[in-house]
Amino acid sequence: MKVEPSGVVMRGECDLKTEVCEAREHGVVTAVWTPPGRTQTNVCRPCLEEMVRTGKWEIEGARIAQPI
Repeated sequence: MKVEPSGVVMRGECDLKTEVCEAREHGVVTAVWTPPGRTQTNVCRPCLEEMVRTGKWEIEGARIAQPI
């Protein structure tokens, strides 16, 4: 699924809470627009990278390093 980062960084709670989450309650998150209808999803950096790395999300032009 193609998503679009909004560029907005704020304090909040990650909506995804994957195993690598750093913002389960309060932390730094960014707003990402997801289809359908550009729904806002707040996500921490590790969860965002995990979603892109696993192929669940795609960000045009983004390149995420694979873990060693």
